[in-house]
Amino acid sequence: MESMLRRGCLLLAFLCLPFAAAAQELSLEEIFTADGLAGSRPEQLQWSPDGASLTYILENAGNGQRNLWVADAKAGRPRVLVSHAQLATLAPALNDATGDERERERRRRYAVASYLWSPDSGSLLFTSAGSLFLYELESGRARELTPGLDEVKHPKFSPDGKFVSFVYEHDLWLADLEDRRLRRLTTGGSPDVLHGDLDWVYPEEFGVRDGHLWSPDSQRIACLETDQSKVPRYPLTALTTAQATVDMQRYPKAGDPNPKVRLGVLEISDPRSEVSWFDPGAEYLPRFSWAPDQRLIVQSLDRSQKNLRVESIDTSTGKRTALLGERDANWINIHDDLRFLAGGNGFLWSSERSGLRRLYLYESDGTLVRQLTEGNWEVSAVAGVDQEAGIVYFTANRDNAIGSDLYAVQLTGGEVRRLTSGLGVHRVTMNPGPTAYADAHSTLRAPETVVIGSPGGEPERVIHEPQAVERSAWAEPELSVIETEDGAQIRTLLLKPRRLERGKKYPLVIYVYGGPHAPTIRDAWDTRGRYQFHQRLVQQGFVVAYVDGRASSRMGHKYEAAAAKNYGPTALADQLIAVERFKQLPFVDPDRIGIWGWSGGGFATCFALTHSDVFRAGIAVAPVTDWRFYDSIYTERYMGLPSDEPVAYRRTSALEEADRLQGRLMLMHGTSDDNVHPQNTIAMIDALIDAGKSFDLQLYPGQTHGISSEKDRLHLFRTMEQFWIRELRDVSDSK
Repeated sequence: MESMLRRGCLLLAFLCLPFAAAAQELSLEEIFTADGLAGSRPEQLQWSPDGASLTYILENAGNGQRNLWVADAKAGRPRVLVSHAQLATLAPALNDATGDERERERRRRYAVASYLWSPDSGSLLFTSAGSLFLYELESGRARELTPGLDEVKHPKFSPDGKFVSFVYEHDLWLADLEDRRLRRLTTGGSPDVLHGDLDWVYPEEFGVRDGHLWSPDSQRIACLETDQSKVPRYPLTALTTAQATVDMQRYPKAGDPNPKVRLGVLEISDPRSEVSWFDPGAEYLPRFSWAPDQRLIVQSLDRSQKNLRVESIDTSTGKRTALLGERDANWINIHDDLRFLAGGNGFLWSSERSGLRRLYLYESDGTLVRQLTEGNWEVSAVAGVDQEAGIVYFTANRDNAIGSDLYAVQLTGGEVRRLTSGLGVHRVTMNPGPTAYADAHSTLRAPETVVIGSPGGEPERVIHEPQAVERSAWAEPELSVIETEDGAQIRTLLLKPRRLERGKKYPLVIYVYGGPHAPTIRDAWDTRGRYQFHQRLVQQGFVVAYVDGRASSRMGHKYEAAAAKNYGPTALADQLIAVERFKQLPFVDPDRIGIWGWSGGGFATCFALTHSDVFRAGIAVAPVTDWRFYDSIYTERYMGLPSDEPVAYRRTSALEEADRLQGRLMLMHGTSDDNVHPQNTIAMIDALIDAGKSFDLQLYPGQTHGISSEKDRLHLFRTMEQFWIRELRDVSDSK
């Protein structure tokens, strides 16, 4: 892998453009307003079920108009399918669709689609301000499916295209597309008991996107029931109006009661049939699906998240059959790689049992047939299966350690073929064939270009190119790897001024996250603007470094597991090794080093400033400050239950060592953050005051975890820049 990283570093340098003395500095406005430096990009890429057409929404940078475009899989040549005038009503832009900042954050964070293809590829289903509209492509007309209902969510076509199911007021409903009648399928739904609806913690920590699923024959619906009545509530308070309001969010913190889940099956053909409920037999039900032979497939996970069970359920008899089990001494990462093959020809599964995620083929009864991938690299996800040709398509980082490519391997095993080329991240979406794929390709220095490619190797068809970005004054990213004594690797990326003044020492800002399997170093365009902001800092006279320790790099579960019961100390130890390397660089001032991060990176910053003395200053945005304050699923996965691991929770708390704060700390938080609650920052403030420590604070009223409002985000990064200039750049005395 080290040689691969070296090649990546050389190629990254090769791609850099020559320096132009007259190049203009980046401004915060061009980074964080409108569409940023790269302009708008295609969003919500979807293939039609017949695999012939790729659709996407694209905003015109000149006038802000959004159109739904379509490109032919074979010829490319995009054209407008649904115009801005129609789309403004059928699928309004996010800021127009809702005034609720938390709802906007939910749709952004989970990439909630505003349209769906019908199974016959002849219609589109739009969600507009909580109403459903069926748009017929041939006539160009739309009709409302849910008159009189509002705040409709999670719509789905039945596989035969005769029905649309959806969630309304926490119950599951059905729209008959032929007789245009609406039918309520479940009863008893409420804010505390959800039928087909989703709570907060399952989507956030298990990546659950579906609360109900149709059977392949369109005769049944599997429906998730989530009872969160015993989950504690957290108050989110709006304080900018004369009369403050409080929203009591159901949120399980570490050790709290979790939502109780069970799975129900409804027979659609009989309106009088009742729901048949199945107990998962475990704390969590992170995945459920249907096999081609109509078996219901259920994945259940214990609360320790060390034991996963995959079973099939015969819904007519209730008989359960074990297919496979996974056990890990530390924790199991949930994935979406379970793919059943038609005709009872087994299923695909990925596992980290070797310490690296690899693909495996099983018989239908759970008997292992063979391992399909091997080597010192990680499979990311299954992208598609061509059963007729006997080929599995998947994404992985085999040839790009900080990137991603599309690969193919035969179901019979053998050579793994790389299908995409060039450094960077290839975000691949395959059509149902799979006979084509959309490849949204970007690098750190180049925004996304979207092409349609073919597994057969036909020439790619470009369907979107970003606007040109002036990069001649940008710093060259220098990637390197530090080998630790125990064989792990610490990955770093360094940005320094293109022209270093001889003998001058520059302040260093280090950007971190530190959490398991969440690298900050990826060879992809940063749509959040942080990489571009770091380029601006370099232009302002800073050196910037990214650090990914063994837990946060994509080097395999065998390395990230070092964070078990040690979330914080493991990352800091690796970060300090990297800092010592940076301090040896002749142009780095060892007395002017800062650290910053967001969310988990905010925790890493608070932890570093209270558990080390090498940083002069730090910025923690939306930080966790004590793991007892964060949600149950994420926290317990790495830390265990607070009642079982009190020493580990104290050892990893920034609050416990607030009196040891070294350097100047800036805390920044949105007051409506429903992910990392403002409680974390308030508790840190309280601990620092008790310890007699000074600090800086910036709150963003009404903002959620992403602090996504244009004006708020611009203010945040301007405040950050001013902090770094004051605390690092414009000081020369030793700490």
